Amino acid sequence: MLNEKGSALIFTLMVILILTVLATAVLEVTMTNYKLSKAYADSSSAAYAAEAGLEIAKSEFNETLLLYLAQRAQNIIYNANPKVPRDFLYKSIYYFVQNYLDQAVFSKYPKSGYLGDGGQKYTVDMHMDSNYQGLQYTIHIYSQGEYKKTKKEGYARLIINLESPNPLTIAEWEIK
Repeated sequence: MLNEKGSALIFTLMVILILTVLATAVLEVTMTNYKLSKAYADSSSAAYAAEAGLEIAKSEFNETLLLYLAQRAQNIIYNANPKVPRDFLYKSIYYFVQNYLDQAVFSKYPKSGYLGDGGQKYTVDMHMDSNYQGLQYTIHIYSQGEYKKTKKEGYARLIINLESPNPLTIAEWEIK
């Protein structure tokens, strides 16, 4: 009879040990899934902040600015002496627009800010290619979104063509 009581006790302890191991494993899997979900949510929030930075920089090139630049370019062309070579006129316009954008737009950057009260931070910077391409300008925008310890980067390449009826083209837009 003593043997049966000892066997029942050992069996009960084994069942409790197995259930404890299973409960620990289930808890560990649950915690890992929770951490992965949290990291994914933080990554998404950082990506949204990076994209917001790109949007903020893109909004600098609004319709009013583009219309003003196109009108100034047309005025320079129409008021120029016909003997002045076209290439010289285009270079003059190019450098005028480049200087105007440096003073009116690019001087505001790099720029940082927060989106709402959620702790999402963006940092954005931009510059223009210095290669002369007629009345076409290439703008590079770099953005970084940050949320908690997660960071995401954004890049956009905008092309402004003052000869086009729709002067702003988004050539590239990516979040990494």
